[in-house]
Amino acid sequence: MLNAQKILKCTLGFLCFFLLSVSYTQAQYYPGYGRGGGFGGGLNRYGSEFDNVKPKGPLDPDELAKEETKWMVKKLKLTDEQEILVSSLNEDYAYQRKDLYDRIKKDFGLERPTPQQISDAKAKMTDLDEKQNKELEKILTPEQYKIYIEKKEATRKKAKQ
Repeated sequence: MLNAQKILKCTLGFLCFFLLSVSYTQAQYYPGYGRGGGFGGGLNRYGSEFDNVKPKGPLDPDELAKEETKWMVKKLKLTDEQEILVSSLNEDYAYQRKDLYDRIKKDFGLERPTPQQISDAKAKMTDLDEKQNKELEKILTPEQYKIYIEKKEATRKKAKQ
């Protein structure tokens, strides 16, 4: 009888420990409240504390082109001639990206895209980036282009994380 009571106490103790640990870990990662646990702070993937926020589309093409050009002028030390060419190129491709984004969004409609559709959309965006890179390579010096590509790769790696 004494052995049966010990087994019962151990089993109940283990069960209580298990239930408490599961409850605790579930509370830490409750959707919409970030990883901080509880109800304090934490942003969801769209930069908001609310779950019903829709993702934002791409930035305004003009703003995007200006920001990209501004960074390139500062970091790559573009000449005046390069700045004019790069600014025009960035604006052109910003509008092409926006148009492509709108077409892809329209193709998806209200349905959730399939993995194949997502893959195709990424491929189209990548092709557009490669075209822009080829044109930039003609404008920039080899050193400037190397810095530009390294920055883009670092940004991509950061985005994947």
